[in-house]
Amino acid sequence: MKNYFCAADLIVQPYKSATQSGVTQIGYHFEKPMLVTDVGGLSEIIPNGKVGYVVNPVKEDITNAMLDFLENKPDFSQGIREEKQKYGWDKLIVAINSITY
Repeated sequence: MKNYFCAADLIVQPYKSATQSGVTQIGYHFEKPMLVTDVGGLSEIIPNGKVGYVVNPVKEDITNAMLDFLENKPDFSQGIREEKQKYGWDKLIVAINSITY
């Protein structure tokens, strides 16, 4: 799987319905910009314009975002690194340790 992510310039997730996506977390791991459709919980973990694109789940919007990425080469690297920190092991450990019984 790492070869696919390393070779990709943009991780495109054109879902019609979704909750969360393991693909997104892998994209963060490899620090890749992402394009997701605004369905389910995807837009909650992909801030539009910071780590990539959140678009309506219609082909025109997906196409336009992909073209924008290819033509303008926006640099999302800083935003990706910042957002990636939210999903690190240290944050998970703190969350688990905060659970009271």
